[in-house]
Amino acid sequence: MPFGDPACILSLPDTMQFHGPTAVTIPTMLAVAALAAGCVAQYRVPSGAPVASVRLMTDTDDNTTFTVVDPAKCPVPARPLVLAGTGKQLSAIGRERGLEMAGSSPEPPSRTRERQVEAGRRIYVGVSSMTAPPLPEVRCAAGVSFVPEAGAQYEIRYKRDETASQCSAQVLRLRPLLSGGARPVVEPTQQGFRALKKEYVCQAS
Repeated sequence: MPFGDPACILSLPDTMQFHGPTAVTIPTMLAVAALAAGCVAQYRVPSGAPVASVRLMTDTDDNTTFTVVDPAKCPVPARPLVLAGTGKQLSAIGRERGLEMAGSSPEPPSRTRERQVEAGRRIYVGVSSMTAPPLPEVRCAAGVSFVPEAGAQYEIRYKRDETASQCSAQVLRLRPLLSGGARPVVEPTQQGFRALKKEYVCQAS
């Protein structure tokens, strides 16, 4: 699943050993090198489009990347656009800014990002993370789509086990409270999809 400018695309080895439906061995250095070189395409809300706010969270300190996949060009979807990234070996992608969202993240700041997304149409978010040494290099990916409402606030919570053999992503809508906190409720429009390859979004759209 290459992304970024054509001149920045890095090749992955043809031989990959699968460890389950969502995990695959992958050289960490390739992904880190691409990010360090600035070879990524970042997600941007179209000019003039309505927006919603989303708090992105992961429960691991390992490199985690949130991307937006557009199924409009299926069966060959466009390369994923990076929404945010976290991790000990992965610097935050883009300048961090607070959106003053309601409530607070149950995860520490290093595992939390806040972003705006286009509202009023279904958005497909893939989340993937890699294990860190000394564990074998394995990537676990999970995808979830939903239809954000303009002005609303959401959370996407990514959970993964230590070996990256199992992971999941869930969307919660935040109901702001007068106290400044928020009550998270399950987002009814959410749908899960496989996210290890960008082509999988075509099966979900």
